[in-house]
Amino acid sequence: MPLRVTFIRTSTLLLQTDGVTAITDPWFSPTMWGVPTYRKPGIPIHRLPRIDYVIATHLHADHFDPHAVQRFGHPELDVVGTVGTAAFCAGLRVRHVTDLYPWQTHTLGPFEVTATPAVHTGPPPPEVNYVVRIGDQHLFFGGDARFSDAFEAIAARFPPIDVALVPIGGTRIFGTRTTMSPKDAARACRILRARHAVPIHEGGDWFSAPPASIHPGRNRHFVKALAEEAPACEAVVLAPGASADFG
Repeated sequence: MPLRVTFIRTSTLLLQTDGVTAITDPWFSPTMWGVPTYRKPGIPIHRLPRIDYVIATHLHADHFDPHAVQRFGHPELDVVGTVGTAAFCAGLRVRHVTDLYPWQTHTLGPFEVTATPAVHTGPPPPEVNYVVRIGDQHLFFGGDARFSDAFEAIAARFPPIDVALVPIGGTRIFGTRTTMSPKDAARACRILRARHAVPIHEGGDWFSAPPASIHPGRNRHFVKALAEEAPACEAVVLAPGASADFG
């Protein structure tokens, strides 16, 4: 079953197959912490296709934008997310919200979505990542998790990943790593035996304020690290608004 992946911004992507569209970690706000963002969405919210499903890793402001969900919400919209997402969506125009613990699976049309463990940072609820089966393809979506032994556990449960969407920003908050660096992401792709890797959550979307926060990882760093760490995996770098077809 063919899959089209379209990068919008940060960890917001469209997954399209069989005439339906899922959006990951929707975020369209022009600000972060009250400060204007440097990069705007590659597709403005009013030009999105009909969104059938929302797949959310966690509820941080740059990964779940309730105002965006309300704008493209409709009576048939389904949402899956970490535990606590249903309560967070109270009052939004969605049909159903399914909270998933790690290793629970839920089907959204052609997307079979399995939540996986993930390590990120507070505040709660904790992040989950996902393996999404589309026909005979498996896609991994990493939100903005940091590197952990979760990748070994995922690799033990699933076949080689066809498409890995991996965060690479390398965020540090007061010196503590909260998001995978490019080298971390390349290691994760090797463990997942990924065939293709799309870097997401690149640094530079919003301001750095060392030592409070820094986001140094860039796509070019990931391409180099992937060639060294997992040379059999193809890097697929997407500009905002650009798409790639798989399968």
